Amino acid sequence: MRIVDLEEAINEKRAEMIEIGMAKGLSSEETVVCSQELDRLLNDYRRLTAMQGRSKFPLFREELLTFIQNLQKLIVRPYKLLLPYKSNRFF
Repeated sequence: MRIVDLEEAINEKRAEMIEIGMAKGLSSEETVVCSQELDRLLNDYRRLTAMQGRSKFPLFREELLTFIQNLQKLIVRPYKLLLPYKSNRFF
């Protein structure tokens, strides 16, 4: 598989995982399976770029960091929405 094809597959799988995670929850079996498939693609990409002596992994690292930060916001969001109600109950 060529690097360009692998990059496209990674981006598609990432978008699919986000969509499934938002629809069915982050701990659903489908989300976990999709995440594992994305990990496999990322590992293949790392291996392929390392073999060719050029790595674009820092670009993906930055994108991955942004994805993780957005995922954390998604996870925390329901608790932030309930926070004012929880604090009012105790007063």
